[in-house]
Amino acid sequence: MTIVRTSLMGGLCLAGFHLLWVLLVFLGWAQPFIDFVLQLHMMDLPLTVQPFQLSRAVGLVGLAFLAGCFYGWLFYLLGKSSSTGRFLQ
Repeated sequence: MTIVRTSLMGGLCLAGFHLLWVLLVFLGWAQPFIDFVLQLHMMDLPLTVQPFQLSRAVGLVGLAFLAGCFYGWLFYLLGKSSSTGRFLQ
């Protein structure tokens, strides 16, 4: 695995999860889902899911992709440093 592949995989995984959330909001299923998850955790929080907005959805998925790329990059460096005993060769 290269650093680019690891970064892209991290970005795609995190963006994919957020894309599923965006789809739930778009379909109107996000509020019942979040209510169900909170009940499973025995919590009662007054959370309200806002209406779908395309610009926010694109921003959320894009930001999640960048954060995932960063964490993929970081995990690659940490994994490489733990296998070689050196950090940032």
